[in-house]
Amino acid sequence: MPNAQSLATVLFCILGFCIFLALGAFIGKKTSPGRLVTFAGVVALIAVVGFAVYSAYYFITVAH
Repeated sequence: MPNAQSLATVLFCILGFCIFLALGAFIGKKTSPGRLVTFAGVVALIAVVGFAVYSAYYFITVAH
C-alpha cells in the first residue's frame, strides 16, 4: 500500500501530464484547443476524484 507522499506524486504527475498535453497541442496546433482542454479536464477530474477516494480510504483504514 503506497504512502501519502507517493499518492500525491501520482496525482501531480497526472495533472502535469494534462497541462503539458494541452499546452503542447495548443502550441503545435495539432487539434482544436477546446477538444483537447476538454479531454485534459476529464482526465484531471478523474485523477482528482480517484485520489480523493483512495486517500480517504488510506487514511481511514491504514494510517491510524
